[in-house]
Amino acid sequence: MSFVQAPADWRRLRSDAANWWAHLDRARFAPVAPGVQVTERSTVLPGSRGRLAARADTALLRRFLRRSGWEQELTVVMLPWEWRAARYLPGRVVFDCTDDWARLLPHARGLPDQLRRIAAEADEVVVVNPVLADLFPGRTPVVVPNGTDEALLAAPRTTVRADRHAVYVGSIAERFDVDLVRTVLRALPDWTMSVHGQLVFPDRSRCATERFLALQRESGGRFSYAGLLSRDRLPAVLDAATVGLLPDVPGRALGQSSMKAYDYSARGLPLVATAGHLEHAAELPPHTALVSGPDEMVAAMRAAADEPESAAQQRRAWAAARTWDRRTDRWLEAALGRAVAAPADSPG
Repeated sequence: MSFVQAPADWRRLRSDAANWWAHLDRARFAPVAPGVQVTERSTVLPGSRGRLAARADTALLRRFLRRSGWEQELTVVMLPWEWRAARYLPGRVVFDCTDDWARLLPHARGLPDQLRRIAAEADEVVVVNPVLADLFPGRTPVVVPNGTDEALLAAPRTTVRADRHAVYVGSIAERFDVDLVRTVLRALPDWTMSVHGQLVFPDRSRCATERFLALQRESGGRFSYAGLLSRDRLPAVLDAATVGLLPDVPGRALGQSSMKAYDYSARGLPLVATAGHLEHAAELPPHTALVSGPDEMVAAMRAAADEPESAAQQRRAWAAARTWDRRTDRWLEAALGRAVAAPADSPG
C-alpha cells in the first residue's frame, strides 16, 4: 500500500526548503511497515484557498502522480480539492469523506462544486457518518464509521488514574472551543487538563492559535499543550486521565465520527462531548455526556470522576465491537466495488 500525505505548502520553505523541493514533482516513498510505504508531497498553496489555488494544486498533483508512476488498482482521495487531479487515474477512484468540509473550513471556496463533481464521478463514496451523505447529491454513500485498534484495547494498564484531570487527544483546529475550555477551567480550579495533538490552525487564524496557546498562561499552568503523541504512548496518557473531552465549537461537530471517542472508550475513559459527535450515526459510547455549554460540561466532568467501574467496562466492550478489523472488510467491499454487507455490529 502506498500513502501520499497531505501536502506541505510554501511555508515549509522557511523551515525545510530542501525537503519541500524534493517532494514537489515526484514521490519519495519510505517504508513504514511491512507492505506499507509513505511519501510527503509539496504544493504552493492549499487547494482550499480558492479556484486559482485549486487549479495550481491540481496541476502539481497530476504531475506528481504521473512522474511517480502511480498505477494502482485502487486510489482513495480524502481532500475534495484533490479530486480533479485523481479522477482520470487507472483503476477505481474512491472518495473517503471523514469530515463535513464546509463546517471544518467555512472559508474554503468552491467546495459545493467539488463535492457535486465527486458525487457524479467517483466509483464510490464512503462517509463516516450518515449526516455527510447529504454532501453528495444523487449518491447513496456507504457509511463506515471510525474505530479503534486491538493494540489499544490490549495494552496493559501501567498508569494510575489521576484525580480531576481531563485530556484531549487529536488535532487542534478552529473547531476546538477555546472559550468553552477556558470557562470550564475557571469553574473547576482543582482540575488540570492536557492536550495532545498537532496544531492545524490556518495562517489566517493566527489569533486563534495564540488564544489556544494562551490557555496555559491564563490557567496558571493547569492547562498544558503537550504536542504530538505517538500511538505507543496513548494508553498511558488516557489511563492517567479522569475524563476525555471533545470540546468542539457548536455547529462544527455535526457529522463527526471522531477516532478519539473510540480510543477513549477502548481504555474505559469517560467521554464528555459537545453535541453533534457520533449520535447521528447511532455510535455513541455508553454513558457519554453530551453537553451544550460550560455549566453542563462542568457537571458532567464532576459526575465522571465518581462513576462506577462498570461504566468503564461497558465502554471497553463497546469499543471492542468497533475495532478496525471489524470495520475494514466493509470499507474494502465498498472501495473495491464488491457487494456491501450490512454492518455486523449493532448500533448504540
